[in-house]
Amino acid sequence: MDEPLAAIATSVEGAAPAALPVSLDLWTNPDGSTPIEILALLKAIDRLEQVVAQETQSLRAGETPAFEDLNYRKSHGLLELTRAMRLIDPKGIGDDLRDRLESFRDQLERNRLLLKTHLDATREISAILTAAIRDAESDGTYAPPQRLWTLPQ
Repeated sequence: MDEPLAAIATSVEGAAPAALPVSLDLWTNPDGSTPIEILALLKAIDRLEQVVAQETQSLRAGETPAFEDLNYRKSHGLLELTRAMRLIDPKGIGDDLRDRLESFRDQLERNRLLLKTHLDATREISAILTAAIRDAESDGTYAPPQRLWTLPQ
């Protein structure tokens, strides 16, 4: 387990303090360095925020995002976040990190609502097309006429 953390430290140490808006002063070691566990957690949050922001932006623009790629990146990011969270004592989380996590949760909620809207619209279109195909293939002898739309439930 030490080896993956060492790899994270190498890639995170140079960019993390400048790229991440959370103050790292609360988590300094006696020698003035930031613990690798905190850097790994902040970097995981940052990566997930980027993926979620990209998906949200695509949905708002009316584009169809590359869901397969985004799903893979979100799953990988969640795994990274989970592993980083296991290394942190929950009692030791400061207000800065708690605020960062709450902000990320809000971003996820906005993304969830956009995804729900997109999925609902897709279901509605699918129901309309299914009914239209059914009506076009049937001569109406054995079935009552179908509506071309369905009410949302």
